[in-house]
Amino acid sequence: MRVVASGTNPVDAKFRSSGDAIGLETPIILGLDVSGVVEEVGAGVTDLAPGDEVYFTPEVFGPRSNGGYAEYNVAPADIVAKKPASLSHEEAAAVPLAEAIVRRLEVKVGETVLVHGGAGGVGSFAVHIAKAAGARVLATAGPANQETLATLGADVAVDYRSQDGGGRPRGHREGRRGRGSGHRGR
Repeated sequence: MRVVASGTNPVDAKFRSSGDAIGLETPIILGLDVSGVVEEVGAGVTDLAPGDEVYFTPEVFGPRSNGGYAEYNVAPADIVAKKPASLSHEEAAAVPLAEAIVRRLEVKVGETVLVHGGAGGVGSFAVHIAKAAGARVLATAGPANQETLATLGADVAVDYRSQDGGGRPRGHREGRRGRGSGHRGR
């Protein structure tokens, strides 16, 4: 894929400053949000074709690692989505990390998703996308952003500074753990 735009997240800065502490080996190409145009597809790829405008979050860890701060990016078709025509490449490059979090967890209608930092750039997208998938959303933020969480549509707003993280936030119903990096209940 030819990269047209790539986004920068706080996690990119963290990777840059302390990547070796989390297992990233240099040299590495960073960048977790990418929008671009498909140049070529591999054997068996039927959902994408050269010329398609797409966006995705590249793999940064492991043998498939290939960040977005590059002119071209090779990515497995299963992590690439067609870019909505209503978004510019610059706008689309701001979406993938949050969208990938929700998509990779395979959020289903009626499940519960906990979004830490729900009022932030990535978190606010994750709240919207999880709600659009039909999930019940619990989101954390500081006291100044509790109203923002409500405006974004979070079902339960958790003030991480005053509420005990080990306890249950007001309005929380018990769920069960799911796969992925977050808590998912049904």
